[in-house]
Amino acid sequence: MKIITQAIRVIDYENDRILSRNIMPKFGEYIEQLIFYINGNSSVREYKTQSTGTEVIGGILEIIEHQTDDEIVLQKIDMMAERLLKKEREAQEQVANMDIKVQKGSLILALIEDEGDLLFLLAKVEHTDFFDDTDYSIKSGFSKDTKKIWKTCLFEIDDVKSKQFCARIYSNTVAKYWWHDFLELEELQSDESNTKRAFKAVENTLNRNLKKVAPYDHMVIRNAIYLYFSSVEQFDFSEMLDKTVRNYNSNDMTAEKKEELLHKLQKLPEEQHFDYQFRPDLSVIKPKMRKTYDVYSGIQIKVTNAIEDLGDIIEAYQAKDGKKYLKIRVDNEVTFRTFERREKN
Repeated sequence: MKIITQAIRVIDYENDRILSRNIMPKFGEYIEQLIFYINGNSSVREYKTQSTGTEVIGGILEIIEHQTDDEIVLQKIDMMAERLLKKEREAQEQVANMDIKVQKGSLILALIEDEGDLLFLLAKVEHTDFFDDTDYSIKSGFSKDTKKIWKTCLFEIDDVKSKQFCARIYSNTVAKYWWHDFLELEELQSDESNTKRAFKAVENTLNRNLKKVAPYDHMVIRNAIYLYFSSVEQFDFSEMLDKTVRNYNSNDMTAEKKEELLHKLQKLPEEQHFDYQFRPDLSVIKPKMRKTYDVYSGIQIKVTNAIEDLGDIIEAYQAKDGKKYLKIRVDNEVTFRTFERREKN
C-alpha cells in the first residue's frame, strides 16, 4: 500500500474555522488501520456518485490528475474541508433544538495506491490533545480505539474517466449530512428496499429453522427482532443479532441449534442483497408485525406491535387437572373488569 498524498484538517464548526495539522510520524500506519477497518467492517453501506461534477468527487479526480502539483492538491483538500465545515455547521443548526451535538473531529484525506488500484479515503475521527510525560508537553493525535472513528468513506477509482464511482461508507450514527450533503452520494439500495429484504429474510429464516423445534424461543426472538426494527434510528445487522439471538438465553433451543441459526442469519445480507446498515422504514413492515394466535374455539389473541418483555406479559401454564391456560397481564381497566369474576360469599 502506497500513500500518494495525505492531509489532516481539524473541523471546528463551533468556532467556524479549519485548522491544518502536520502529518505525524508513522501516520501511514494509522491510514492503513482505517482502510483495514473499513474493509473488515460489516457495518458499512454502499453508495454511488450522482455525477462526476459534484464537489468532492470532482476534487478527488483533480487530485488524481494533478497529484504531483502540490498547489492544486492543497487547493482541493482545503475545498473539501471547507465544504465539510459548512455542512456540519448547517447540520448542527438543524438539531440544536434537540440538544444534539454533531460529533467534533478531524477530517483525514488520503490518496492511496493499493496493488495497482487507486483509493481515496475520507475519514472523520476524534482528534484529541494529550499530555506527553516524556517532555511534559501538550500534543494532539488520534486514538487507535476504533470507537473513536465517527465516519469513513472509501472511494474506489478504477477508471478516472468513468461516469460513476462507488463508495463504501461507515457511520457510527445516523448522519445524512455526511453522505448526502457533504459527499453528495446516492444509496445503491433505498431504506425501503433494505427494510423489506432484511425483514423478510430474517422472518423466513426464523420460521424455517425455529418455529417447529423451539416455538417459545421463536416467539420471543421474533418479537425482539420486531422490537429492534421499530426502536432504532439506524439498523445495524450485527448489533441486531447480538441483542436478539447471540445474547439470548434459550428456553427449548439447543446450543447447537442456536449456533446453526446464527450461522444462517449471518449470511443473509450477502445472500439476500441488503445492507448491513440502513434507516428502517417501518411503513413497509408494520402489517408484518401483526401476529394472531388461536387460543380456544372462537377466541384468538392478536399481537399488533412488538412488545417489551413479551415473555413476562403472556405466560402459559397447565393446571393440576391437565387443562392448559394462558395468563396475560392486563393494563386496560375496562377489559380487566369485563372478565373479573368475584367470589360469592
